[in-house]
Amino acid sequence: MKIYIKLLPPYIKKGKPDELKVQLQQHSVELQQLALYLSREWKGSLNYALVDDEKLANAEFMVNGKHVYPEYELSDGDRVTVLPYVGGG
Repeated sequence: MKIYIKLLPPYIKKGKPDELKVQLQQHSVELQQLALYLSREWKGSLNYALVDDEKLANAEFMVNGKHVYPEYELSDGDRVTVLPYVGGG
């Protein structure tokens, strides 16, 4: 299964590509699992992990332009955008 990932600041390190193509062996994967995988396998390209110490997602996700939850099941060819949580007032 091939997934395309767009990382927005602050997740991507300066000078690293902001779009990744990930080839997975599984035929089905949830976003939460993908976030764990990327945090582990792409550690050198990320400024921040996509999961916290409790292995919970610390980002918002869009798949093919629609907001989805970490439990969302990805399909071959999906385009995932990783959005940071924004706070302030």
